[in-house]
Amino acid sequence: MTKRVDRTIVIAAPPERVWKAWVQEMNAWWTRPYYNDHDRVTGLLMEPGLGGRYIEKWGENGEGFLIGNITQWLPPHRLAYTWTQSDWQGVYTLVRIEFEADGNGGTCMRFIHEGFERLPVDLQVAPSGMTLHEGYDHGWNELSSRLKNFIEKGKPE
Repeated sequence: MTKRVDRTIVIAAPPERVWKAWVQEMNAWWTRPYYNDHDRVTGLLMEPGLGGRYIEKWGENGEGFLIGNITQWLPPHRLAYTWTQSDWQGVYTLVRIEFEADGNGGTCMRFIHEGFERLPVDLQVAPSGMTLHEGYDHGWNELSSRLKNFIEKGKPE
């Protein structure tokens, strides 16, 4: 059985604006607890273009954690990248995002995060008892709301 997060939200801004907020302004709306190292994190960086790295930065000296690599880069329509956590033993999942104009000046953003079944069984259930992909579904819901608020209201809350 495929375990995945599949969310669609509508944001009152054109795809170009939503794309920019996702790939260039993530540090303005991304929040704890959604980092790998809460103590050292100084921001997120997505290097533009196919093969670019998606990094959790730990300072300005180049240290950090490689979250994944960009596998699809079609601004402002499609973005995909691999995704891992520091405790996933080298296993990667896949994030795919589509940004589609809704015909009313806004964007219908579809977010899919899949591949959780590739993780070792002991990592598929969180300490809370929630399955990992259910936890990610909750997290992506919160982050999607923060993104929407950041774009529409100028602040993530």
